[in-house]
Amino acid sequence: MITATAGWSEAVEERAQRLLRYQVGTEGPDGVPVTVQTMFERCGFTPVASARFLMCIPPLTAMHELTKTVTRFRIDGEACPDPAGMAKAALSFAGRAVAVHELHPERRFVAGVISSLLGLQGPSRR
Repeated sequence: MITATAGWSEAVEERAQRLLRYQVGTEGPDGVPVTVQTMFERCGFTPVASARFLMCIPPLTAMHELTKTVTRFRIDGEACPDPAGMAKAALSFAGRAVAVHELHPERRFVAGVISSLLGLQGPSRR
C-alpha cells in the first residue's frame, strides 16, 4: 500500500516520538521535567506534526527551525543558554542526522565535494 503522506515512514514516526520525549529541562521547585512536546505545546505548535516535520526536512533546516523554537521558549522565565546546542542534542537523541558526518555516505560524499569546491574544508590532516 502506498503511504498517503509524503515523507512518512515508521522510522520517521519513531524518531518523531523520541524527539517529543527529549527532556529540555525542569521547572518549578519540584523539578518537573519539561520535554520537547511540552515546548511545542507552549509555543503554539502541534507537537506530533512539528516533530514529524523536523524528521522529514533537510538536517540543517531542521536544526535551524528547532533552534528558533528553543530560542523563544522559556522555562521558569529563563531562556536556554545554548539554543543551537539544545536543538542539536534533541535531534541527535531522536536519531536525526545533524552534522555532515552523520549523513548517508552518498550525501556525505556530495557534501564533501561541495565543501571542497567552496573552500569550506576544515583543517587538513598532515
